[in-house]
Amino acid sequence: MSRETILEWLLYRGAAVVLIAIMSAVLYFIFFSVPMYDLHSLYMHDEIIVYHTKAVAGAAGTPIYIYFILISLRVLFMRGIKPPTTQTFIGRIYGAFSLIISIVCLIIAFLIPIGLAFSPYSNCPQEKLGNYYVTDLELCKTIEPRNWKIEKKQ
Repeated sequence: MSRETILEWLLYRGAAVVLIAIMSAVLYFIFFSVPMYDLHSLYMHDEIIVYHTKAVAGAAGTPIYIYFILISLRVLFMRGIKPPTTQTFIGRIYGAFSLIISIVCLIIAFLIPIGLAFSPYSNCPQEKLGNYYVTDLELCKTIEPRNWKIEKKQ
């Protein structure tokens, strides 16, 4: 193999590894950070709901992130120097599915505040608590914005 061929092989494989690392980091952030807490509080419908549109919209992209990881794995373990130029049937189906699901979830992420406006939840009037929705406005006084813990009154 010539030097250019080896460099080309390293370039494609290196790009695949970098893309896998970036997408894995994004997925780790989504599953173990702000977006999952927001989705959990929406699902539980406790007295306090934390909702950031950007966090939920980022979580909506999860199927796309997984799709990019799968494509990168295919490039990484493919024989030959050049990456594959055609998609598999399963790849086309999953790509279309993930795109449709992500678009629908993005739309839903921006419609959730409208749904919360028509629910028994009220938005906290304080500026730094703008992402918190509560069943009773007195609960806004008990919220610590950094880690949204509720102090129980005794």
